[in-house]
Amino acid sequence: MPINDAIIFQNVRFTYPETKGPVLKNVSFKVKKGTWISLIGHNGSGKSTISKLVNGLLLPDSNSHSQISVAGLNLNSKNIWNIREKVGIVFQNPDNQFVGATVGDDVAFGLENRGVSRQKMIKIVKQVLSEVGMLDYIDAEPANLSGGQKQRVAIAGILAVEPEIIILDESTSMLDPSGRAQILKIIRRLMKAKDLTILSITHDIDEASMADDVIVLNDGQILDQDTPLNIFSKVEMLQRIGLDIPFVEKLKLKLKEMGIKIPKELQTKDELKQYLCQLDLKK
Repeated sequence: MPINDAIIFQNVRFTYPETKGPVLKNVSFKVKKGTWISLIGHNGSGKSTISKLVNGLLLPDSNSHSQISVAGLNLNSKNIWNIREKVGIVFQNPDNQFVGATVGDDVAFGLENRGVSRQKMIKIVKQVLSEVGMLDYIDAEPANLSGGQKQRVAIAGILAVEPEIIILDESTSMLDPSGRAQILKIIRRLMKAKDLTILSITHDIDEASMADDVIVLNDGQILDQDTPLNIFSKVEMLQRIGLDIPFVEKLKLKLKEMGIKIPKELQTKDELKQYLCQLDLKK
């Protein structure tokens, strides 16, 4: 029977030993296989805790009725290592992931740990570096790369071990706008080509707006889950919990104050520009 949901959380509670109460309070959601989901929320809302639970780095409270399923496997002590093989994490600072002296060595690290033959390893390393546009840097030292190049190598290292789910843990927050756009474009392309599921944890609202679905977290609970179009149109809800809204939504509000009502479905700057130009032509 095919697996439709890559991630399932049911009534998940989690408490850190040093906290008085749970940081996640009966959290339930599903992530459909092959989709891109963004988690947004202020610091301390529970985003990073969810990512660690997905990867089996944490387990739910033992005294709760929490259930987590990842890639069709129930999260428990027996399945942790199988789940970790199906989930890859790209961190905020790629330097924290580098272990090899060269780009090629670094990408090969995960394959070596899995006992992959050298001949097959060389083939895979070249393939994944080519997929992220870094094959020409196979012999370069990671320390000499730019921030965007480092993130590409980190993504290649994850792709080499063929995960089903990739978690982006603030992985573009240290990049400039151009580098961020390039990385997100690469991930979107690879997601489609390899049928990957993407779970993105981000403070960047414009990045979150690229997702198929957005989950809004507030104080350990899910406030809402919907398409970016619907989530970011709920301006009052987002501002109430201290979250920003995309630039296009801010512009829509300003135009509304001027008496110009913009259709809800217009989401990009280009769409907005085209619509406003058409309005000018009608006058």
